[in-house]
Amino acid sequence: MGAPPVEPESRGVPKVLRKLAHLTPLNDANHLEHLFRSHGNEIGAFLIEPIMGNCCALTATAQYLLDARDLCDKYDVVMIIDEVKTGFRVRRGGVQELMGVTADLCTFAKAIGNGYPISAVAGREDIMMQVADGVKHGGTYTCHSVALAAANRTLQILDETPALDTIAKYGDDMNAGMGRILEARGIPHCFTGHGSMSGLFFSDTAPTNYRDWLNSDYTLYDTMAPKLHELGILCEPDSREPWFVCEAHDQACLDQTLRAFEIAIDETLEELDDARALHAAAQAAG
Repeated sequence: MGAPPVEPESRGVPKVLRKLAHLTPLNDANHLEHLFRSHGNEIGAFLIEPIMGNCCALTATAQYLLDARDLCDKYDVVMIIDEVKTGFRVRRGGVQELMGVTADLCTFAKAIGNGYPISAVAGREDIMMQVADGVKHGGTYTCHSVALAAANRTLQILDETPALDTIAKYGDDMNAGMGRILEARGIPHCFTGHGSMSGLFFSDTAPTNYRDWLNSDYTLYDTMAPKLHELGILCEPDSREPWFVCEAHDQACLDQTLRAFEIAIDETLEELDDARALHAAAQAAG
């Protein structure tokens, strides 16, 4: 069972670090178990982002997360869940509450303070106590009073209001509306992720891991996104990113978004049809 190659995302990453990482495909518990069985005594932690915030909200299945949790326990590997984008967005308890799994360590970020610069690490007491006993941890914004005040108020709002339910419903309604527009035009499509951070694929089924996504065709999305911008809808221009919605979005915003989406889709189809016609004509003439 071959492992995916370890490649740095950018220049400047020392090659020596490659041997410290083992990659495993999302949603393949058999591959993960094979990896642990082969290298379990060398692996200290298993890191996963269950709803991938920089990969169009590709999502781990709940079963895969539960299997991974069991395997981490079996092979004495610390399970780290990246909640930087899902934390205080998909549920009050993040993706862990959504999928019914508990990490050994988890990370959170600026959603805690509604965009203010703040982050947090949480986890098992025995691990967290290491910070006070030989493990150094600090940061420029540690104990920053404005960010902490913003976090305190944000968490109070999330605790006392249905803000997260409102956000999720808006996203679900938006996806349903876009789905009706695409269905009327016979365009294959599917949605990934969660109502509060979802991805759109122009295919019948969504990829189940990063490499499947990397090889997918996102020409239609990349052509459509700038047209939405021109119509006043600031969607994510990068097809790798989910669409994030805000509690301030209301029905008027939804109506405007769907009207613009319909126009953008029709303009995109026309543009791509013209491009295909020109390509066919050039081949015929060549």
